[in-house]
Amino acid sequence: MISLLTKNSKLNEVRNSLTITYPRTINIIHGNYPYPHVIHNFILDVKNNLNPDMQNYTNVKGGMTSWDHYVENDNFKGFIAYLINAHQISHPKIFEYFLEKNTIQSAWGNEIKPGDSLDYHTHPCVHGILYLTKGCDLILPELNLKITPEPGDYYIFPPEVLHGFNMSDEKENRYSLIFNIVEKNHFEFNKKIKDKNARKNSKHN
Repeated sequence: MISLLTKNSKLNEVRNSLTITYPRTINIIHGNYPYPHVIHNFILDVKNNLNPDMQNYTNVKGGMTSWDHYVENDNFKGFIAYLINAHQISHPKIFEYFLEKNTIQSAWGNEIKPGDSLDYHTHPCVHGILYLTKGCDLILPELNLKITPEPGDYYIFPPEVLHGFNMSDEKENRYSLIFNIVEKNHFEFNKKIKDKNARKNSKHN
């Protein structure tokens, strides 16, 4: 669930996304992944694959898997397929021809225990979060927003959105899956589309 930190921001909610103007316009895609058995399996997988070398090594002051732990994971690929099907019409810039245009640069799991925190930071690329459990809020201070996790909720942010949180005072651990989406080479993508259209036209001639 997304809510305002204070009641002084312009917020325009449009179906499964919301738009913030502050001075630039930010669109946050959100929804809920309706497969609790997959969410449960993700939780178990994060717990079983925490990497001691990643503990407090990054902006995450808590537990992490390796950066690329989920890139080739079948359940994660199923989640990405769900996002493509759910959002390719409403958000074609990201999700139309997703597999041809983009690649998952990194995808990892987080474990946030009581007292853990997330240093405030940004990402230079499209950045997504799939929450596996409830837990501490994610704060987006420049947007005057906080995100309260619910199992299965996902949020996809454009580049350079500041986010983080101070020490968690929740009693239970919070689990989430994080991923970064980067664009492939534009020339290669445009050539593939051009060749595909040429083949289609040749069949009709």
